[in-house]
Amino acid sequence: MDDVDRLDALARMLDRALTRAFESALADRSTTSAEFVMLSVLAAADGPLAWEAVEARLPVGYTPARATDAWNGLEAGGWAAEVDGRHVATDEGLEALEALHGEIERLHDHARDGISDEDYAVAVRVLRTMRDNVED
Repeated sequence: MDDVDRLDALARMLDRALTRAFESALADRSTTSAEFVMLSVLAAADGPLAWEAVEARLPVGYTPARATDAWNGLEAGGWAAEVDGRHVATDEGLEALEALHGEIERLHDHARDGISDEDYAVAVRVLRTMRDNVED
């Protein structure tokens, strides 16, 4: 591994490592990050959504094709359904989403292995201060 001591580079490397690990966890469940995002949108809604509302709640960069692919995967897997022209996460989808959020927590906990609470608090404080310094 490269001998890197710049915090910005290390932060990006950590982000990439966590992303790769989560994408592997998604693949183990035969799902994708786009499906995870859409399932999250559906789960956060107060009720079933019209397709236009689903698309409007997706992050910037989700093309109609990407949204449709994600929907098709969720529907095929039984994690989402269309009821009377509205889109909703199923109970199975909500359970899967909860498990995936648990996986995110597990990955973050694993990343903290061997790091004391005090050292973690210092790292967070340093990174926040650096961010604030740059945003001034």
